[in-house]
Amino acid sequence: MSAPVSVSFAGDGVAAVAGSNRFGMERGERPPVWRSGMGETVLSGVCREVFAALVAASGPVNGVELTRAVGREAEIKNEVEKIRHRAYVLEKRGWLVRAKDGRFMPASELGVVAQGASPASGERPRPSGGTA
Repeated sequence: MSAPVSVSFAGDGVAAVAGSNRFGMERGERPPVWRSGMGETVLSGVCREVFAALVAASGPVNGVELTRAVGREAEIKNEVEKIRHRAYVLEKRGWLVRAKDGRFMPASELGVVAQGASPASGERPRPSGGTA
């Protein structure tokens, strides 16, 4: 289990998150699909930091702002992509939604119920594993 997450606000209204480990999810680890009543305590690593930062933010946040909020160097493209990837994973699992402009926010702010990827994700449906 990860360490407690503490959140503080930066001058621009974006939250800064400290705690947990800096390595993020273990290989193959995925956050659980969000269900009513679940809190961020079931999340671990960078996913928990990303979710906590978005909950504490004053509105939708883009990848660069989110990277800064979790204490990473937003000037390094790879760091932004790592954080954005965690946000995409949380989106697919129903924790976050992504606006058409690409900014993320907690799904609960919009009353969205977790149903896989949001329409804003732009992903095509995957074929089922059953017979045709």
